[in-house]
Amino acid sequence: MIRLKNIIYSVAFLFLTGCGEYFAQEWPEEYDPEILPDVTGLGADEGRSFVLYVGDEYKLNPQVGDKFLDDLQESDKEIVLSRFHASADCGDSIVRVRQTEIVALNVGKDVISFANFDGSWTAKVPVSVLPGWINQRMAGWRYETIVYAKVTVNGEAPTTDMKFAAFCGDELRGRGVTRTVKGITYMVFRVGSNTNEREAIRFEGFDSASGSFISFDETLTFDGGTHGTLSNLFELNGKK
Repeated sequence: MIRLKNIIYSVAFLFLTGCGEYFAQEWPEEYDPEILPDVTGLGADEGRSFVLYVGDEYKLNPQVGDKFLDDLQESDKEIVLSRFHASADCGDSIVRVRQTEIVALNVGKDVISFANFDGSWTAKVPVSVLPGWINQRMAGWRYETIVYAKVTVNGEAPTTDMKFAAFCGDELRGRGVTRTVKGITYMVFRVGSNTNEREAIRFEGFDSASGSFISFDETLTFDGGTHGTLSNLFELNGKK
């Protein structure tokens, strides 16, 4: 009878899960289905929101009673995971969630929902995915083109939530740094190259507050010189 009851629990569980990330199984005889271990919290990640960059991978270590998932024996861990549900509101478009594993796929905002088997514990975690270039390290360049720019976004001065960068194709070549001299606020881009050839440079921005890209029509040609001065700044007019 116990084995039959276990099978009924597993089959019913599959029908209740919908499109979430549940994985049901038949429990070993020694487990009482009424007291199987369940996730009770997100541990160190409880109550937080995630900020990830495209391509990032993150692994949770949730609480299971007074222990953590990673501290359990493999057999117990399998049972806990088979009774643990995780899903993203936007499906796999922004983040891919497979139980305790989160992969940042595309720029945007999402909410990840977690629950144990019977719904006695649930959690919702906001997640923001930013462009990879914001967190990307740049190597040193042999040559530089320097741009002193007046940057606007939809006709207004940029906010502190906005980041800007210069690219050659999809390669990050420089970041915008805000400076104020003699009451004039501007942005300087130190655009790098290892060839000193006349490469086409484009600009891009991102507003982390709204999760919006900022595009620019203005471009320039890498020439190893300086573009713009404090009295005649190079204009970059961004649009969201």
